[in-house]
Amino acid sequence: MKIITLFAALVLLSGCAGETPEAPAGAPQPNTAPALQTGIWRAVANREGTEVPFNMEIAQADDGYAVTYLNGPERMPVEQVVFDPASGRLELNFPSYSAGLVAQVDGDQMSGEISLARKSRTIQLGFTADYAQDYRFFPAPAAEYEDFGGRWQVEITVPEYNFTQPAVAIFNQTDGVISGTVNTQVGDYRFLHGEVRGAELYLSTFDGSGTQLWTAEQQPDGSLRGTFDSVTYGTAEWTAVRNEDFKLEDPTKLTVMKEGYDTLKFSLPDLDGNTVALSDARFEDKVVIVVLGGSWCPSCHDEAAFMVPFQQAYADKDLEVVYIMFEYSDDFSDAEPQLRAFKERYGITHPILFAGDSARTSRGDKLPMLNDIMAFPTTIFMDRSGEVRRIHTAFPGPATGQAHEDYKREFRSFVDMLLAETA
Repeated sequence: MKIITLFAALVLLSGCAGETPEAPAGAPQPNTAPALQTGIWRAVANREGTEVPFNMEIAQADDGYAVTYLNGPERMPVEQVVFDPASGRLELNFPSYSAGLVAQVDGDQMSGEISLARKSRTIQLGFTADYAQDYRFFPAPAAEYEDFGGRWQVEITVPEYNFTQPAVAIFNQTDGVISGTVNTQVGDYRFLHGEVRGAELYLSTFDGSGTQLWTAEQQPDGSLRGTFDSVTYGTAEWTAVRNEDFKLEDPTKLTVMKEGYDTLKFSLPDLDGNTVALSDARFEDKVVIVVLGGSWCPSCHDEAAFMVPFQQAYADKDLEVVYIMFEYSDDFSDAEPQLRAFKERYGITHPILFAGDSARTSRGDKLPMLNDIMAFPTTIFMDRSGEVRRIHTAFPGPATGQAHEDYKREFRSFVDMLLAETA
């Protein structure tokens, strides 16, 4: 279902009223530079005719302006905000995603283009926004709405890639306003936010990395059926039934060591070209956490936001963390700017190693002792003797709520246990 919003046309008025008398010498000159209105804006990204609404907040900052994307409870600060008052040009950049938004501001409106880097190309989406509009999909709340809050068993079908994906949807609803996420075996779809109108559900997100639009209608049997549109998968279909007991497969049983292996071996360059190997002295007799990820991966960003303060809290322990990054390109010069931006964004101090591109063949070539690397991030826990003790597929991000809190608690407990052991 496509949500259609009418936007006022940008009109440039010019006239021939003759010459304007010059102001007397020393008199204040009129300020004709466009201003950037602070407060809430309602924005719409256009992906091949599908309109994806989202909200953002603009505020004054010490060095100019700060912009935050709003997705329900999520507040996602834009990494770089550049506004030129002389021209009205606004840039909202996410170097850690190689993504950004460029808009022309005209009073209470702006329009422009969103650029999103993907493996084979950069995707361009049209963009418009209106000031002082704080709604998501509809200007007025619905008078009647079904209650879609709770836990749902979901099946996502992606025709373009010919696969079906099981998932769990977790929705929180207050009146007609709803937020939540859809969690799959390979990660969650982060913070979704929207509205319920009658028996129809509308959810969307934009956090700088990509767009999503989820719509559905309640069926006579109480189930949901609808479409899912994203930059990554195109248009997909999804169905859901209420099921408080449904669980995905155990994420520690998906990626395992092949028979005959009990430890990892790697020798890869860091961002400065230095070779780092697990056999290096720094890792000897220590607990080592190896995270397989990619700077393009939103779940990897969520994982880094957790891992950095975790490592800082364990700075005086015998713990080492290493990131092995699989990027869109196997050319380091292409991947380096985004990797360095990723490192800077989260203040990462542990080694970040470049493993090449994220293709499945590359994963197998770099770490042949693993049966499969089916998702990023994948976290590998090694004890003081170098033995792999656990491999966890994906990262349940903060949008998953209790699942996120449970994972963090289990993570700490398992690391504490490994640290308590002797080599």
